[in-house]
Amino acid sequence: MTLTQPALVRSLDEPGLEVAEAGRKAARLAELRQAGFPVPPGLVLTVAAFEAGEFSAGVLAALRSIVDHFGEVPLAVRSSGVAEDGDEQSHAGQYETVLGVSGFDELVAAVRTCWESADAARLREYRGRADRPGLAVLVQPLVPAVAAGVAFTADPVTGARGTVRVDAVPGLGDQLVSGRVAPDEWAVTDTPVLIRGPHEVLDAEQVARVAELARRVEAEAGSPQDIEWAWTEDVVLLQARPITALPDAGPAQIPVEFEVPPGFWLRGGYTLKPLSPMNTSTLIRAVNRTSSNLFTYAFGERVEVRNLGGWSYVRIVPLASVDAVRERADEVVAAGRADKHGEIVDRWYGEWLPGLRAALTGIRSVVLGELPGPGLAAELDRRVELAYEAQRLHFLVGGVSSMVWGELGVVCRDLLGWGAGEILPMLTGLPGRAAEPARELTGLARLAARDPGVLREPAGEFAEAFDAYLVEYGQRCLGADLAEPSLAEQPRLVLSLIRDRLDAGTDPEAAAAAAVAEREETVAAARARLSGADLARFDRALARAQRAFPLRDDTGFEAHVAWAQVRYALREMAARLVSDGRLADVDDIFLLTLDEARAAFASGAAQHDLVSLRAGQQAWSRAHLGPQTYGEYQSGPDREAVLAELAPADRAVLEPMLWIDSVSELGAGHRAAAGDRLLRGTAASAGRYTGVVRVVISEREFAKLRPGDVLVCPETTPQWSVLFGGIGALITDTGGLLSHPSILAREHGIPAVVATGNATEVLRDGQLVTVDGTTGAVEVLDAS
Repeated sequence: MTLTQPALVRSLDEPGLEVAEAGRKAARLAELRQAGFPVPPGLVLTVAAFEAGEFSAGVLAALRSIVDHFGEVPLAVRSSGVAEDGDEQSHAGQYETVLGVSGFDELVAAVRTCWESADAARLREYRGRADRPGLAVLVQPLVPAVAAGVAFTADPVTGARGTVRVDAVPGLGDQLVSGRVAPDEWAVTDTPVLIRGPHEVLDAEQVARVAELARRVEAEAGSPQDIEWAWTEDVVLLQARPITALPDAGPAQIPVEFEVPPGFWLRGGYTLKPLSPMNTSTLIRAVNRTSSNLFTYAFGERVEVRNLGGWSYVRIVPLASVDAVRERADEVVAAGRADKHGEIVDRWYGEWLPGLRAALTGIRSVVLGELPGPGLAAELDRRVELAYEAQRLHFLVGGVSSMVWGELGVVCRDLLGWGAGEILPMLTGLPGRAAEPARELTGLARLAARDPGVLREPAGEFAEAFDAYLVEYGQRCLGADLAEPSLAEQPRLVLSLIRDRLDAGTDPEAAAAAAVAEREETVAAARARLSGADLARFDRALARAQRAFPLRDDTGFEAHVAWAQVRYALREMAARLVSDGRLADVDDIFLLTLDEARAAFASGAAQHDLVSLRAGQQAWSRAHLGPQTYGEYQSGPDREAVLAELAPADRAVLEPMLWIDSVSELGAGHRAAAGDRLLRGTAASAGRYTGVVRVVISEREFAKLRPGDVLVCPETTPQWSVLFGGIGALITDTGGLLSHPSILAREHGIPAVVATGNATEVLRDGQLVTVDGTTGAVEVLDAS
């Protein structure tokens, strides 16, 4: 083939193609193609054509020769900037690509689009300068991809090496680069692990091929690389560039040795990063030692949590045998007849809650910095002991409270034919700690409205109220690990929530009043249909249920406060270890276990080597996300056979527990596909709302939310309640009618759809959606 205008058109197969004439992208692909990498053939309209500044006869002839060369096949036309894909700046997304180009006229238009992108204001802003960088245009046959995406040979956020991150979408990769479609996300260290998969467009073997290609490119380049790829019958390389502004790689990975115990283990839903050794030796140990209290009057043994490879895994330990189920059934029947459930609820209000609050008030009054060394060690022990007790009461009282209000479920089912959806409004808007933080934030917003300047620098009456709020509601662990800061340690976040409340103009008190009105109307409707003994039975069950229902979250509130006090003591201990040179940073104490921290504080021995070891192990764990499950699910002994043996009167005593089991099941998820305009889940809180999506995966992303946003998250804990006064609606991946997000949404009158399966994967920030919390549907109005 003879090409016209050799100064204007070059081939990727020509040796010595220079950046100055072909742009960095094309020059790099030429090197890789000639080195044997699977790069499609291509022709380059060189920088000389661009610098001419017009479609001269020579340029048009060059474009004609390119069309003649490729024939009738659709083309991919990509900008290739001289300043693009450098070691310090990539200009990713700043130059244009046009796909599916056919014929001479479309090629001319595509080249014009690419040239114009070099002069775009967004590019000049990105460069921080006003010059006009040289631009070539690369033309290749369009790869008929079944999947496409990107791969990073180092984590671009953390800088961690050793794991290839692969993102994949169906079809062409432009929908990923533009953000129109959320990708499958894979991590490949030794074997591929699917982190998030709305499409599952590639299997593990194919992903391994993509990762192998990325590593080969990295080895050839000598530095971490970001590649774009496509998959036809095998992987094809479309672009390769260095990862710019890569953070420090951090500590070298040190493998974690572990064995998976027998049983079926599910990776913890609240765990978004590796567990700290401190959390494993405190909170997780407390859960393992006290969770049997959750099943005091239920068919189960305990919840067990293990640190497996740095990640939290949970299993429900069933009763060991049919005989154990029979024995538990007899115990539950006897407890029900003696009303042990009501007795425990009464003890919470009359004995345990006052005792816990008195102890916590005493602890908060201690000035940790003034304690001598032995006094601080003793204070830490006191706080750990109190946290264990608070955790035990959370499991005991929280579990029993469900059995109490389950009585109302049975009564309404038997007398009114009602299901959970009709019953739950009678239990909404009750006094309780779960909704208080968001409602009290409204009072602070009113104070700030008088002088918004206090949100920059709290002063006067606002400062006093703000400090009181942080003490009462901020001293709680936000996440599932003691290494994470409490809300009180993030005052600027609280101030931003108050500012958002002012901007939103929402009135949580009005929502609370509406919940109370709905509760009273529902109760009145039920009472109007009953009389005599049936009405008396209903009234008794209702009074007991309304007293017991808030206790699951209320007991959890006190437990989280207690664990925050442990965190504060640990940080004071760490500050002294840093002062003495035994630790490098206060947060390093969370890389020790509790016993190791105590020993270090007592002995005066430096902990730098141990901290370095643990930091390396955490780096390895981050790079080796464990599978979703270990082991095979087993249902345990046959409970139904035991229930069938019971006398009718005994079975009746168990009905509240069985009813609770039936409505507490978490939704399995409906898993929408990318691009679907309708998502379905469980209708959790009635109402309809249209707003902008904001995907929040963890507490660290609270600041993303704006007033009126639709909060999309995997799940929430009660600590997320501070957000609910300012959002418009809620969508979660998991959950059920009685899960935390459902309860919080109903308390605040916010439409909610839970158990969508994968909303966090298929929805994206900025999309417009309508959430129907009555039908369980989420309609995507803006799919762009």
